[in-house]
Amino acid sequence: MDKENLTPEEIELQKQLQKEVAQIQADAPKATESEKKEHRHHSHNHHSKKKSHKKLPMWAKIVITVVAICVLLVGLAYGYVQITLDKIQKVDPVTVEKVDPAEETFETTEEINPELPVVNEEEVEWPEADTNIMQDKDVVNILLVGQDKRSGESRQRSDTNIVVSINKKQNAIKITSIMRDTYVQIPGYSDNRINAAYQFGGFELLDQTIEKNLGLHIDANVEVDFDGFQKIIDAIDGVDIDLNDTEVTYFNKNMNRSYTSGVNHMNGEEALEYARCRSIGNSDWRRTERQRTVVMAAFNKMKGEGLTTLMGLADTLLPLITTDMSNNEILGYVYTVATMGAGEMESYRIPEEGAYSCVTLRKGMEVLMPDLDKNRAYLKQWIYGE
Repeated sequence: MDKENLTPEEIELQKQLQKEVAQIQADAPKATESEKKEHRHHSHNHHSKKKSHKKLPMWAKIVITVVAICVLLVGLAYGYVQITLDKIQKVDPVTVEKVDPAEETFETTEEINPELPVVNEEEVEWPEADTNIMQDKDVVNILLVGQDKRSGESRQRSDTNIVVSINKKQNAIKITSIMRDTYVQIPGYSDNRINAAYQFGGFELLDQTIEKNLGLHIDANVEVDFDGFQKIIDAIDGVDIDLNDTEVTYFNKNMNRSYTSGVNHMNGEEALEYARCRSIGNSDWRRTERQRTVVMAAFNKMKGEGLTTLMGLADTLLPLITTDMSNNEILGYVYTVATMGAGEMESYRIPEEGAYSCVTLRKGMEVLMPDLDKNRAYLKQWIYGE
């Protein structure tokens, strides 16, 4: 293009374009060099990454494999234990059907002892409720309930009420019978024998009754009926029970047995008869002692068995038991007992000696009228050591 024919504005525009082209050409090598550096940087990183993917040594592979197998086995074992524990009958206290208070019943005594003082139940005065409930994170109280139930019957009264206290601080296990004729306040119902609480409202009402009257917190419950009790004793091949002369004479005569004074081996049927007998040895006091004797004998026998034997008994024993515990709670309590190193069980009963009176209520019930304050104090010292 002839510069002479260009206007001053066109000449100025041409200079500006030439200048920009020159700048682009000058910058081009720098950009290329930058790209090369960037390319070299990426290439180096890629090369470094390749170098970082080293093969694991053989020992590391072995360790990883062993750990994986252990995790798998633990998972399988845990799953097996959970499936096994699912065989126990579980009860949700919230859904348990309760007896209408209008339909509550009272068991009268057939042969009234004329020597007992007669008390008007409407005039019985109870001490104010103790809000200081006995509870400790290191003490677990599990209530064992033996209900007087036969095949085909609905929930019955609790013939046996035994609190098993596991004291982790003292490494001790203590069992305490609550005598079934103990007269108590039952929340939502009339005053009655304590064994009526289970029939009226199951575990929950029985626990509330114990807490209200004795100030003792119950953490969990286990129940078995007479048939289940007998099968459990048979499953562990019986128990050894020490009989005195009076018991030998009575059982041999009235139950067609052939015992001798001293230690005798009993099967399920015999152990049930022994535990339920109240005809000799101070009536229900001696009977509750016999019940604790059978429980301790069974516990001591099972304590000496290996894991294989115990797991082999699971299919037979677990379906006979009813509880409100979850599987994990059961495992936790079993672990506690297995690792605490407790020796022999200690046992006693409530009401405490000298803390009750035998009376006849006007409605025709012979009961044990407890001094609640004294019995609460005894339990606090007996179970918690306070």
